[in-house]
Amino acid sequence: MSVPPPSPSEPARLAALARYRVLGTPPETSFDRVTRLAARVLGVPLAAVNLVGEDHQWTKACVGGDVTATALDESFCVWTVRQEGAVMVVPDARQDPRFRDLPSVRSGEVVAYAGAPLVTPDGHRLGTLCVTAPQPRGFGEAECETLELLAEMVIDELELRLRTEELTRARDHAHTLRDLAELMGEPLSPGEMAQRALRLLAGAMRLDWAGLLHLSGGGSEVLSDHASAPADGFGAEVRWRLLDPAGGLRATLLGWERVFLDDAGAVAGRCPELLGTGLASAAWLHVQVEDGRHMPGGAYVLLLARLGDPAVWLAEERLLLEAAARSVGVALERAEHLQALERAALTDALTGLGNRRALDDALDDADARLAAAGEGYVLGVVDLDGMKRVNDERGHASGDDLLREFGRSLLAPGLHAYRLGGDEYALLAPVAPGHDPARWTELLRRQVRDAVARVQA
Repeated sequence: MSVPPPSPSEPARLAALARYRVLGTPPETSFDRVTRLAARVLGVPLAAVNLVGEDHQWTKACVGGDVTATALDESFCVWTVRQEGAVMVVPDARQDPRFRDLPSVRSGEVVAYAGAPLVTPDGHRLGTLCVTAPQPRGFGEAECETLELLAEMVIDELELRLRTEELTRARDHAHTLRDLAELMGEPLSPGEMAQRALRLLAGAMRLDWAGLLHLSGGGSEVLSDHASAPADGFGAEVRWRLLDPAGGLRATLLGWERVFLDDAGAVAGRCPELLGTGLASAAWLHVQVEDGRHMPGGAYVLLLARLGDPAVWLAEERLLLEAAARSVGVALERAEHLQALERAALTDALTGLGNRRALDDALDDADARLAAAGEGYVLGVVDLDGMKRVNDERGHASGDDLLREFGRSLLAPGLHAYRLGGDEYALLAPVAPGHDPARWTELLRRQVRDAVARVQA
């Protein structure tokens, strides 16, 4: 049997059908009740709620038959959906050239058919409420009107189901945003914060893989990612594509700040590098970080992927992801700011060396390693003489320059240098178990002598 061609609005109709998220769902009492009522009122053995997809018809509810999927070229309902007008009536399918060769007609299972389209409030035909009989019969005006009223009840149930799901998702998304906001108050590193944020997003919506990336013209890094078990290979593919200097994925993600791709065809058109096995849809959003020094020459990007059956990005999911990108940006800035403060608290402002607090922390760590693994250390303290004379004769600026130069001169592989304040410095060298500490002691002395010689020159 031939199938009537789809109208130009077919993509919008399929998008509306996907929005109801009803294809493939199990039977529900509310829809079964309508089919039982239709069969009883119209005096037919079979009534069904059929939804017409891109290449098949799927039965949501049925009385007198099986809940199953049917190819469109064996479907009566595709004609009801794609025609103009209301109820389609076929009094005797054996005499109708459109249907007489169908297996269900040739077997005598279906002879008479009547179908009312399921029309959404915005005018899209999702499928039909239909009835069939195994003998010829007509359906009068009152019967067709009854079928239309029952079809409206099916749409009402779909709308109620959709609104209930939207309210549930809105509540869950509000909880997710609250949890994301709470992340901003926790002392987490940027990587830990990103991992927690990605887990929250994956719990609020279907995400097979999600990653926070840092991209620049010269390099790329997956700072953190979260994957469901089947998506592990996709994450590896993303990393490989990002690191491939000949690939275009990094440039693509940098070039578009907010993108939602709802099917593999859109993915192929925008970023074919992401067409990994089973990829159905993808999205990425730039994380807004106000201070440009946090992303020199690049950007933080949230990349999200869905595998398996195509799944559109719902409006509320897009809003959640956009809000999440803002929250992640704020949390990243806060985490980096706290880390900068922590680094500043351990750094001598004049020389850039560690300060007394940093030395105390380092000694605590060294004592712990000594107790746990027998690793020792050598500590040397240096006190410069003559700094008052330098400050008096040459000025404090020259004295500061000398202190900075001396601090830089203390640095050497295996040595950690600290400025304790004024003209006091310390050198710390770890000594592995079994190694001679005298060698490191001599290295400390030599490094101090060389540093003194350099600043005197």
